[in-house]
Amino acid sequence: MANVVPALISDLQRPWLWKGSVVGALLVLGILGLLIAAAVLDPGAPTQGLDLLLLEPALSLVLTAGALVGSFSFTSDYRDGCLNRRVLLFQRGPAFTARAAATAVSALLGGATIGLVFGISGILLDDGWQPSLAAILAFAGADCMGSLWGFAIGSLIRNHLVSLFAVPLSLILPEFISGPLGETKRFVFPVLVTEWAGQLAIHIPARITFFEAATWLVIVTAVAFGVFLKRDLV
Repeated sequence: MANVVPALISDLQRPWLWKGSVVGALLVLGILGLLIAAAVLDPGAPTQGLDLLLLEPALSLVLTAGALVGSFSFTSDYRDGCLNRRVLLFQRGPAFTARAAATAVSALLGGATIGLVFGISGILLDDGWQPSLAAILAFAGADCMGSLWGFAIGSLIRNHLVSLFAVPLSLILPEFISGPLGETKRFVFPVLVTEWAGQLAIHIPARITFFEAATWLVIVTAVAFGVFLKRDLV
């Protein structure tokens, strides 16, 4: 694994890595902007507590957008054949590890930016909310976890277009089958991440929820890593 550091440096210099993160962040901020504008323009809607009302959908948007960007971080290069060249340069393990780490770093910065903008958007409201470090960390963490989830799922699927639908479906499917799942729904990955980030944003410790979400992430990433080491790259 000695090639991980040079592979990571090379990955961090890829323009698409940062372009994808920017596009994902702008998409989330655009949708959030529409929601905030609708609340501001509605004369009968109270603005007090709007931050708490929008927090969960905002985190869900960040999680989904991060997962899409993360999946594309793998599938776009796999489709174009660039991943094969990286494997030849750095070997399989370092290439996969470095790409996952670079994807996580860009997602952390993108999520933190979204959290900061979400916080300062309160100046548009009469009783607006103020940005906090906890909220910024919550958005950054949700984006990072989503990107790693999408990267792992995308590496298993490999098809660029299929990932576009399959990765978001893996996050929203628990909501559609909440009836059969019952109480076990809260133990699935997207629900755990949203719950942990939401509690962190309002200064409520949620270590157990974090470790449960991280366990899902470790398992899926480990499976993806093992498959990547054994599976043909064609």
